[in-house]
Amino acid sequence: MNDECAVVFLAGGQSSRMGTPKAGLEFDGRPLLDHLVDRVRPFFPEVVVVAAPGQALPETAARRVEDDTPGEGPVGGLVAGLRAVTRPLAFVCSCDSPFLNPELAIFLARTAAECYDVVVPQWEGRLHPLHAVYRASVQPLLEAQLAAGKRRPTDLFDHVRTRIVKEDEVRQMDVEGRSFVNMNTPEDYEHAKKLWIQWTGLP
Repeated sequence: MNDECAVVFLAGGQSSRMGTPKAGLEFDGRPLLDHLVDRVRPFFPEVVVVAAPGQALPETAARRVEDDTPGEGPVGGLVAGLRAVTRPLAFVCSCDSPFLNPELAIFLARTAAECYDVVVPQWEGRLHPLHAVYRASVQPLLEAQLAAGKRRPTDLFDHVRTRIVKEDEVRQMDVEGRSFVNMNTPEDYEHAKKLWIQWTGLP
């Protein structure tokens, strides 16, 4: 159990291209968000889900909080999540990552605990700020960033102690980069369901 790190799932996106809330997408007979919460609970002491105001979400064992700046993108969700956690660190993940790897999340958290404000993985040349660990103390900086109209999480990285976890490091825990499979469209969802069967051996 990593006592210093919480988990924050961002579930308040509009899902406009998907056409239905991603957190409720069904995998193996259960909503995706329920799977994700259950996957991290054995390893992290606190799990928070950030929702849009009034958003219907599947019932899970996580604590729900609401984003008080809906429509402002993921930074608003980050602000709400980091404000809510009671631990000094938070692994922040979007709710459309069905193959979240707890081992990678634990590695990012342990790395952040050394001396970093952000620990973000890089895969295929891209940073993944919605699959990263943030120190809760950067929340005021993100709030100021949002007030200035800067809606990209990466805008924070040059202003704090940021550690980029390179692809060769990620591969030690996630050889195929499954952690970074996400879903934006119905076609992505159908592809992810096929991968789910392939990777979990479900009939």
